[in-house]
Amino acid sequence: MRKCLKGWPLFAFILFFVLMIQGVRAEETSTLAQIAEGMKNQQIEVSGWTLHAKTNIDISSEQFSKKVKRLKDELRQYEWTEKKEKHVTKVTGIYKDEKNDTLSKILLVKTDTKSNQKSYLLYEQKGARPLNTWEHTYDQFVRHAKSILQEKFVIFTCLDGHVNGMMDVVLQKKAEMIANEFQAKPVEYLVESNFVSLSAYTEKWEQFIMTSNDKMNVQIAIRSSEMNENHTITVGTPIVTTEY
Repeated sequence: MRKCLKGWPLFAFILFFVLMIQGVRAEETSTLAQIAEGMKNQQIEVSGWTLHAKTNIDISSEQFSKKVKRLKDELRQYEWTEKKEKHVTKVTGIYKDEKNDTLSKILLVKTDTKSNQKSYLLYEQKGARPLNTWEHTYDQFVRHAKSILQEKFVIFTCLDGHVNGMMDVVLQKKAEMIANEFQAKPVEYLVESNFVSLSAYTEKWEQFIMTSNDKMNVQIAIRSSEMNENHTITVGTPIVTTEY
């Protein structure tokens, strides 16, 4: 009996440590994985995902050229094109990973006028299925984004899915049910006969943007076919960046 009691403090410490680690992991679950899980809970079959990172940069024409050269030298697997229109220069890199069925895009834009001298660098990756796991998909994107952008950036997360057959609730109610998966409270609606868009806010995710009056960091769009037999659903944070 005494031996068991002597071992109890060590067992309790190990148990506490394991639970603490599991709690940290849960809090650190990516928005991509959380959205995928929420859609699964709502019987939505995911058909595609998009991760999008963007940073604004303040650089001269000479620095712009150097940045373009660095990207082309370091990322030779990309196909590069350059387009100039009046005072706007766009450099685009495209890479299709056949093995993982993903498409990556880099866009570097410089606007150079007397009233507007702005530049930004965008990195986007999209695919039809996760790379091993949703968490791995998000982590590898973040690593690439840090290497490419080399600046502080904002990540936009978006998943597309569909539900086949008749839904047992109206579109607006379904959008609210999806929002509830993330403990998100609606702040704006756009409702049409075969389409609904819901903007909401959850305290689970730090990143947000402002509407005219409120914070928002969840956007849900649902569109039904004319026969109401197929429903396409898009969920994004802080907003949807793909067409819906």
